[in-house]
Amino acid sequence: MAPPKLLRVMSSEKPPAPRRRSSLREWMRYGGLAFELLGACLAGVFIGRWLDARLGLERPTWTVFLTLFFLVAAFVSLYRKLK
Repeated sequence: MAPPKLLRVMSSEKPPAPRRRSSLREWMRYGGLAFELLGACLAGVFIGRWLDARLGLERPTWTVFLTLFFLVAAFVSLYRKLK
């Protein structure tokens, strides 16, 4: 006697492929957010250093200010994307 059709279907099931793609998309999404934070930090540092050198300042005033400003802007953007 052959096994019932329901048991044959359940035993031959394979994990769905779309879930794996979804996992990859999540990794790419969060990886992109990490690069966005890194880019914002580096932009603040390089623009600030350029301004400090251009204005002849001894202390890294613009470097600190712009780095913090860009980081806050990146965190606000991160919060909005994850909300």
